[in-house]
Amino acid sequence: MAMTSPNSRALERYKSAVTTATSVLGAAMLLRRVLADVLPGTALGALLLLPPASARRHAVLIEEFDGTLYNRVFLVAKAYVSTLLAAAPFVPLMKASLPRGAGAEHVLLALRPGTAVVDVFDGAKVTWRLSRKHDGGAGRRRATEDAREVFKLSFDAEHKDMVLGSYLPAVMARVEAMSQEQRQTKLYSNEWGKWRTVRLRNASTFATVAMDDALRQAVVDDLDRFLTRKEYYRQTGRAWKRGYLVHGPPGTGKSSLVAAISNHLHFDVYDLDVGGVRSNTELRKLLIRMKNRSILLVEDVDCAMATAPRREATGSSDGGSPASKNHKVTLSGLLNMVDGLWSSSGHERILIFTTNHKDRLDPALLRPGRMDMHVHMGYCGFVAFRELAANYHGIQDHRLFPEIEALLREVEVAPAEVAERLLMTDDADAAVEMAAKLLRDRKAGTGEDGGYIKQKLHVGPRRPRRPPAARRAVLDEGIGGSSRRGQGRGPGAGRRGRGEVRGRGRR
Repeated sequence: MAMTSPNSRALERYKSAVTTATSVLGAAMLLRRVLADVLPGTALGALLLLPPASARRHAVLIEEFDGTLYNRVFLVAKAYVSTLLAAAPFVPLMKASLPRGAGAEHVLLALRPGTAVVDVFDGAKVTWRLSRKHDGGAGRRRATEDAREVFKLSFDAEHKDMVLGSYLPAVMARVEAMSQEQRQTKLYSNEWGKWRTVRLRNASTFATVAMDDALRQAVVDDLDRFLTRKEYYRQTGRAWKRGYLVHGPPGTGKSSLVAAISNHLHFDVYDLDVGGVRSNTELRKLLIRMKNRSILLVEDVDCAMATAPRREATGSSDGGSPASKNHKVTLSGLLNMVDGLWSSSGHERILIFTTNHKDRLDPALLRPGRMDMHVHMGYCGFVAFRELAANYHGIQDHRLFPEIEALLREVEVAPAEVAERLLMTDDADAAVEMAAKLLRDRKAGTGEDGGYIKQKLHVGPRRPRRPPAARRAVLDEGIGGSSRRGQGRGPGAGRRGRGEVRGRGRR
């Protein structure tokens, strides 16, 4: 039997390949001839040039992190996909979590990496798929090195304009509306140049704040008008902000009004402690780090900025004054925060300053454009008293109401004092009687009224006086400290401290 040489085997394989190629080419030519008899020339050319199915799909990658910061679009996508999973008829595997501080009704559903869910928008199907991206870059935390999640939004190429121009904006708007309905307002406070946050649990609303009906409605209307005037502020070139000065005696509900405004707008509150700010530069940084749709609150602004200089001590004529050395935030810095260039660092913001003594504020802080609306929270009137009685005990009428109405015309009492009496007992009749007794004693100037004034102002036996060195150490504390509040107001003013206010029931 003759042996076949290697060259002979190679020649046979070559002949076989040529024969196969010729057969395929012949079949293609035959198919083209058949299609030419059925389809017109342009349709035939489009069919022969059609890309594979995979090339007809487009995708948008949404990564969890944008550099070192969280990607806001990823957070929106995560919340939106949770709603899709809740409505989907069948999803083989999901994971559930409960955000910190949220109630059981806010359980968040999420995809497991490698799974997908389909959404339909204007008849077009889009697919959300979650995957996990590993990144071993230097300097990253280990958790983000091991797992950085990515959403892949895929869709047909013909729907590209619709997805980018309509679908994604609709997703953003829906999640924003959901967050406004479900979000828990937060309270921020500044500490070492940063904002620290807790949940704002004050349940005050405009319905529960004891204030004049006309004033209440005026504030609500002004807030609602502010929210709808974005285009107006843009056209006029003004920062989208609104300033409120809330003033009145202690205990008249200024803090409760701030909480009511926050709950009405669903805005977070940034409670700025001016005494904890180390410089004007730090003040600007805090302002920049505030979120939009928020409230900036400066309480007791008269105490914080009582003797603050207009300029920082930089060799100017006031550089040697005690005020310029001790105060770290200047009045000019505060004014620039209110309506200067730095006030435009965010939009849709409410600025609220509170004070017990409006007359002590610098006129530059009060002019229109800085404090747009002045809200006076006065002593308790009969309408406010009836609201308190209804809120605390469900009382709409009582035999003592005529007497209480007459007493309230003659005496000055803070709503907080009335509320204190109403909350002393669960018995409605006894509570009203206690409130009436407070007013009778206040009119007579005896009984509990005298004891209350003494307690607040420390009238009577005084504590031993500090030696001069100890008093100087107290006076050297930071900006706006309570020991400075009496500074420059005559002999003995510094000794009164917070007691400079002459009680809740006397002007």
